[in-house]
Amino acid sequence: MHPVGMIIVTLALLLLVEVQIESAESHQKSPNILLIVADDLGYGDVGCFGNDTVHTPNIDKLAEEGVKFTHNIAAASVCTPSRAALLTGRHPIRYGMMPGNFIRVNVFSSSMNGLPPDEFTLGEMAKEQGYSTALIGKWHLGINCLTYEDNCHHPLKQGFDYYYGLPLTNLRDFATGTEKHYVIRGLSEYTELILVSIAIGGVFFALYLLKMEWIGPVVFLFLALLFSMPSMVFFFLFRNFHLINGIVMRNFDVVEQPVDLEGFTARLVNEGKNFLLQRHRDGRPFLLIMSWLQVHTAMHAGPPFKGRSKHGSYGDEIEEMDWSVGEMLKLLDEMEFTDNTFVYFTSDNGGHVEEIGFHGNREGGWNGIFRGGKGQGAMDGGIRVPTIARYPGVVKPGSGDRLPDKQYFLPGFERDVKTYPSYSVPLILVCCVILGEDVYKVHFASPRWHPGTEGCGFICGCHGSIITWHDPPLLFNIQKDPSERHLLDVNEPKHQEIIQEIYHRVNKFKSSVEDHPSEFCIWKLLPMPWLQACCNGTFPYCHCRDPVYTSLH
Repeated sequence: MHPVGMIIVTLALLLLVEVQIESAESHQKSPNILLIVADDLGYGDVGCFGNDTVHTPNIDKLAEEGVKFTHNIAAASVCTPSRAALLTGRHPIRYGMMPGNFIRVNVFSSSMNGLPPDEFTLGEMAKEQGYSTALIGKWHLGINCLTYEDNCHHPLKQGFDYYYGLPLTNLRDFATGTEKHYVIRGLSEYTELILVSIAIGGVFFALYLLKMEWIGPVVFLFLALLFSMPSMVFFFLFRNFHLINGIVMRNFDVVEQPVDLEGFTARLVNEGKNFLLQRHRDGRPFLLIMSWLQVHTAMHAGPPFKGRSKHGSYGDEIEEMDWSVGEMLKLLDEMEFTDNTFVYFTSDNGGHVEEIGFHGNREGGWNGIFRGGKGQGAMDGGIRVPTIARYPGVVKPGSGDRLPDKQYFLPGFERDVKTYPSYSVPLILVCCVILGEDVYKVHFASPRWHPGTEGCGFICGCHGSIITWHDPPLLFNIQKDPSERHLLDVNEPKHQEIIQEIYHRVNKFKSSVEDHPSEFCIWKLLPMPWLQACCNGTFPYCHCRDPVYTSLH
């Protein structure tokens, strides 16, 4: 199948809810839409995409009943910009959601950045057509802009009638027991800096106590704050990451803080079930996005999945997520929604190949034959994601690898894939062009892997000196060489023509991108105290449990 990116699929979904589907005999009901989004799931992590050691019977069955996308490209290799593209059908760079620095995702729940309120989302489109909409699970696209409870980035301000889940993301700090406070342990390289700055502040304090004439109270306070407070604040933020960011929201209300991950997947399934029951009663068409926390760390699979997989806790997470997918599909069957529901399963980006657990065990995904992983925007391992679509009566089962160029899985969708950029990661890094049966991919830059690996420590960057620039660029035919192991000779006349065509397309795209304020500037990324949620109003002693699930605690 020719490349079809997440953005193109979103455009198809927008059309699906905008137009009424007509058959030769009758006017059909508006189709329901169920989007299932995994977090950091690698291309090779599920059975139907080549894994024969992790059991994913429900996802595999979905593939048997629908179409399997073998070349579906995420809009970015990390969560926040990728999810923005999935919701809007637009390149993240067009509205300030494609960062140009090291930090490429929302880091704090109390920061000001997020999906711009003026972006038109799939949820808003669906609501205009009379759909009932809900997003359950991970959001990671911001909450507030300027004041607490302005909720400018919140799902309910972006087209959804109901929201339940983590507004940020799942982090290892949210784990229980010995794995708590993983971030501050991971920042051990800064320990000396913190201790030195605190020590300098202590020296000034000692000088003040010794009544040194040249240091008065004002100078003392200034110097002590200058050297001590930033490090103390830094230490406090990361030492309490679980408290600051581990919040659960139901609509606009914070109902749990910090989050208890035990049984959380079952909670999300229950929330999805309740939404579907309401639609079964009122008969309204629905758009439901189930956005799992898995398989992003922290690992939190519970009985009966814990310890079941051959691949440790990461495999357990995949198998529990597969169970949750099966539960949602079972609910569609029980409520007789299946025949009129478009189901779309995908991951926000590729598997995180560098993810290592607290005890040195590997807790990241497998991207099959594709090189690289999460965070590596130029490598298919970071952006080619396992994707499945099912729509009974419309999608012919098993048709995924042989769809003609202009045959699509959604009626009324007739865009020519060849006219749309198939790679929507930053085009300064990579671009792709389809010529006949071949798919050529150019690398303008690539990650600087650690010697002997295809990773970069914790995660690879996508800018500046932490990537390697290529002049001339690297050229691969990924239709014949999907693993990108065989570099083509760019001096051959045919290949020079291909590179010139790609340069033309890149320049054309760049000229179409208007300047937009970045959502990833430092002032928007920093935590703002006045935007910090505290469910009981006694920060830093915030603590509450979701009353709907009190029996679980």
